[in-house]
Amino acid sequence: MARLHSKLSARTALAGATLAATLAFAGGAWAQEPLRVAAVSGYFSQGFGISIMQGLEKAKSEFGIDLTIVDTGNRALDYEEQFNNLATGDYDLIFVMGWELVDALQKTSDANPDQHFIFIDGVLESPNMTYIDFVEEEGSFLVGALTGLLTAADVEGFAGSDQVGFLGGRDIPVIRNFLVGMQEGVAYAAPDVSVVDVFAGTFDDPAKGSELSMALFDQGINVIYQAAGPTGEGVLQAAAAAGRLAVGVDIDQCPSAPGAILASMLKRADIAVFNMIKGQVDGSNPVVPGAVSVGISSGGVEIKVCDDMLPRIPAEIMTRMEEIRAGVASGEIPVALNQ
Repeated sequence: MARLHSKLSARTALAGATLAATLAFAGGAWAQEPLRVAAVSGYFSQGFGISIMQGLEKAKSEFGIDLTIVDTGNRALDYEEQFNNLATGDYDLIFVMGWELVDALQKTSDANPDQHFIFIDGVLESPNMTYIDFVEEEGSFLVGALTGLLTAADVEGFAGSDQVGFLGGRDIPVIRNFLVGMQEGVAYAAPDVSVVDVFAGTFDDPAKGSELSMALFDQGINVIYQAAGPTGEGVLQAAAAAGRLAVGVDIDQCPSAPGAILASMLKRADIAVFNMIKGQVDGSNPVVPGAVSVGISSGGVEIKVCDDMLPRIPAEIMTRMEEIRAGVASGEIPVALNQ
């Protein structure tokens, strides 16, 4: 159960008196003990996990939270034990990222319904948990619109093809959301362009990502949008080797292969995690079970065109992209959800 953050400081009475609780003030404010936060994943050192860590570290710096990081590694047999240990560790909030952790997480949450577990990047069946649900299909819609417009206009680097590529990691609902969003964006902005998609079946094999990307490039495709975790690193490497283009995901991947990355679809986990902790600390938005959608309108999902690519994009396409972005943000342009 979440702990009470405002506390009464106890002072002993003078000789012979009983213990009395007194109010402790500091500068007119209630004294508070730090919010205890744990975060569990095997991906904190890469991709999306880096953004999560940035949000956690910012919250630690600004609010003085007591932060525990649990790197699960590949210890699959220990997942449930790790969650049980955390659930009995008197933590206020426990953030979790990684679909391989879902079974153990749901079992632990069912057994500890008052513990605030927060699953990042998807919605599960447990009614006890909170879900940070990135509207990745909105950002992917923008990726589809941009790649479609550039391809349809035969802009340098995109000429000679009427197709764009998508490479996913595992074929799971959240990754299908990326694909569907891209397909819708292409269809909206450039209906004569189509999307060719492949799935690697894994998030942890850059070599396979590179191999599959080369096969797409050999088909004449000029740009591939990847949503594949570390497997996607192979897509970026293949784009650089083939003299083609890739679109990064989750974090700004423009520096990964300068000249070969068109843009990145950002999921601002740093903003989402920080804001959730802030709401719990100051009481403005306490954590409750249910889904919290994070999309373009809130600034939690965005597309960033790489700086070295901007001169290659015609001004009229950038203007059209601003119009499309505004339409998605306002809801004027609907984006369907796969799951």
